[in-house]
Amino acid sequence: MRGRTPMVVRRALSEPLLLVAALGSVLLATTTLVALMVYAVSVTEDGVRRAMETAPLATRVVTVTSSVTAGDFTRIDGLVREQVAARFGDVPAQVTSSALSDSYAMPGQERAERPELTRFATYEGLDRHSTLLSGTWPADAGAGTTVQASVSEAAARAMSLSAGDRLRVVGRLDGRPVTVRITGVFRPGDPYGDGGIGDELLLAGVQNGDYTTYGPLVVSAGTFLDRFTTSVSASWHAVPDLSGLPRERLRPFAGSVAAIEPGVRSSCTDCTVTSLLPDMLTQLDRAALVARSTMLVPVLQLLLLAAYALTLTARLLSDHRQMEVALLRSRGGGSIRLAVLAGGEALLVALPCAVAAPFLAPVLLRLTSSTDVRLSPPSAPAMFAVSAAVALACAVLLALPAIRSARRTYVEERGARGRGARQGILQRAGADLVLLVLAGLAIWQLRHYGAPVTSTAGGGLGIDPLIVAGPALALLCGGMLGLRLLAPASALVERLTARGTGLASALGSRQVSRRPTRYSGPTLLLTMAIAIGVLSLATGSTWRASQDDQARHLAGADLRIAVPPGGDARESAYESLPGVTAVTGVHRSVASMGGGDVTLLGADAAKLGTIMLLRPDLSDAPLATLTSRLQQKGAALPVVVTPGLAQLKTITIGSQVVPVHVAGTIAAMPGTAAGTPAVLADLSALRAAKVPRDPTEWWISISGHDTSRAVTALGADPAETVTDLGALARRLGADPLAAGLQGALTLGFAAALAFALLGFLVNAAVSARERRAEFALLRALGVTFRQMIALLAVEQSFVIALSLAGGVLLAGVVAAVVVPAIVLTGQATAVTPPVLLDIPWPTVAVLILTITVSLLVVVGGLARSLHRRGPGGVLRTGEDR
Repeated sequence: MRGRTPMVVRRALSEPLLLVAALGSVLLATTTLVALMVYAVSVTEDGVRRAMETAPLATRVVTVTSSVTAGDFTRIDGLVREQVAARFGDVPAQVTSSALSDSYAMPGQERAERPELTRFATYEGLDRHSTLLSGTWPADAGAGTTVQASVSEAAARAMSLSAGDRLRVVGRLDGRPVTVRITGVFRPGDPYGDGGIGDELLLAGVQNGDYTTYGPLVVSAGTFLDRFTTSVSASWHAVPDLSGLPRERLRPFAGSVAAIEPGVRSSCTDCTVTSLLPDMLTQLDRAALVARSTMLVPVLQLLLLAAYALTLTARLLSDHRQMEVALLRSRGGGSIRLAVLAGGEALLVALPCAVAAPFLAPVLLRLTSSTDVRLSPPSAPAMFAVSAAVALACAVLLALPAIRSARRTYVEERGARGRGARQGILQRAGADLVLLVLAGLAIWQLRHYGAPVTSTAGGGLGIDPLIVAGPALALLCGGMLGLRLLAPASALVERLTARGTGLASALGSRQVSRRPTRYSGPTLLLTMAIAIGVLSLATGSTWRASQDDQARHLAGADLRIAVPPGGDARESAYESLPGVTAVTGVHRSVASMGGGDVTLLGADAAKLGTIMLLRPDLSDAPLATLTSRLQQKGAALPVVVTPGLAQLKTITIGSQVVPVHVAGTIAAMPGTAAGTPAVLADLSALRAAKVPRDPTEWWISISGHDTSRAVTALGADPAETVTDLGALARRLGADPLAAGLQGALTLGFAAALAFALLGFLVNAAVSARERRAEFALLRALGVTFRQMIALLAVEQSFVIALSLAGGVLLAGVVAAVVVPAIVLTGQATAVTPPVLLDIPWPTVAVLILTITVSLLVVVGGLARSLHRRGPGGVLRTGEDR
């Protein structure tokens, strides 16, 4: 049977340790990379799906507005619906229309200079998306008769109306009186649902501007067309169902939506088309591309580590077979035959891994994934194609050292591997310095563009391979630069230990000093693996801290509750909520400053210091100092502003110009969207400046920031819009497009440590086996087991210590320049507030301790194995061959 076994199989089985190491490395590389591909596809698909499902109506709706009369309403209505159907194609959409009449004076207000007003309106499908609280929905009314109308709950409360009441209103333009009978009171549906109208007057029941307007008085479509369609404003809202839209169709569909405007305006010049949907879809497509490109960063790091680990194993195998190759050449084995033999042996290891990896990858993902991403693997052929490509590349790396050595004789090979060289060939060629330049350029571009995605020559977006490879190149060149310290450091250690009397320390340091290049391979492997591990921990911790910072900034307080104006009586109710420590009313409105709109926030400055969630680095002074300045009295209103407003001296609130004094600046105002110019003032100071402003929001501080009990106690009040810090943080953290990098880092981190431990074990075992005669001789001379393990510990501890120190230092440097640039929002935009690097040093210390203990256990096991084998066993080695 032995004679029938192919030579390539017998040759592979003759080195079981290296064979198992190669098999483990290839299987780990193929499985991990296939898993990362599956994860990247799943993250982007799931992220796009969730983003489209949760997108608010304001970003999904396409709105067409026009001035209409009774004669052209039907034509414009048909045109809009035709264009929407043609452009949306197979994407389902719901189209609803609404119209709002001219103003009518409320009863008794006909002769007032600034009368209180109301309007008539009609909303298609309102009865399907609202709850009728009392009465009935209005029916069509004939000419000259009383008009039937219904009102919202908020309007009924503001106008003191109920079902069955009558009122007489007078047209502001034509002076025509209209008698109205209220048939019912309803509660509008969720304005962010598919059927929501989003009309401010409908939701609030009252609008305060130059005039106070109540209502609207909702009538049937027939009544509105017959009685109120006199060049009034009509709107059409088209809301597509995006749940089935695949990622690859985002940009084409955005183009189709944008084409609605020219299609409508070609037949209706007065029509105006507005929609945020094309921009949202384009941004979402870019976010998906950025998410995939960012996840390539740990992929390339892992590829680099796997390639080096395999190269190291292949080099050990080639070194170990020098005599065997020389014997084969002496018996007529040519270079081609030896190369084919090496290639066959590599394929013997790689092919089983290529078959097994697609089946093992989903299992590995389920074991390591820390997110709730729904796995949606690509097609089986794609998975097997990736697995085969990775396995083939691994086979090439395994075979290359053997193929290269097959071209030289044994004497040439030994001469080429002489021990006089103090540096590797790559270092001598200056490759590490070249890599340093490339890595610096790539990282500079990454920080400049904010993502590994850049514009292509065709005007589209593409992944820049240099930017993606930047962190991996930085780790590699940093590790290689660290190897330049190996020779001088080992020489220094040798001089220091030579002064002592310990045998183990002297022999161990001498061994490293004589042959530093022998230890360069495992040192670089360990350095890179530890750097990847620490970098992964730093990225994950920074990302989590950034999500918390974003949530705190957007919320502004633990709880922020928007209410209709005039809700001062709510303060006592909010103060009684569980865990509440402070409550303040806040007025939010749009003002003008320097010719541009700004968000004006007026709050009780005395309470704001304990409520507002302001990150200290965003302000030029502590929050307590800022709130104290806001309470100072003077001729001008003291305000705190965002950058760009500090030089301005006045603010226009409504129609009133108020002089201001800038008491401080904040880089980003809590409670506002990113990039929003904002002004903060004391509410009592606003009133003292004769700018009456009532609270429109209530900001609440909760003990321990635990808002769950308070939110439960609030219940569901349609008049309140609650911004919950806890819910906001959970929503940001659950976004797959933002959180996808964390899962990839976790997987890459685990694989990097596995490669490091496997590589160190194999290198230490092979190195020790090659020196069996040396260790046997030392034992024969009386070296004890303690001295033996001390000797190995000195040698390997030098490698371990240098790798740990270099890996942590390298990770810290790379993290400082790379991590803030790759932590982005789910929409692939820069984070507000800016990202702050967070390296979890306690976790890093635990990681370092765990790795150190694991490696020292390996060293101890090798020492015991060598000590058990006496001189006689070494002398008899090979007698049976």
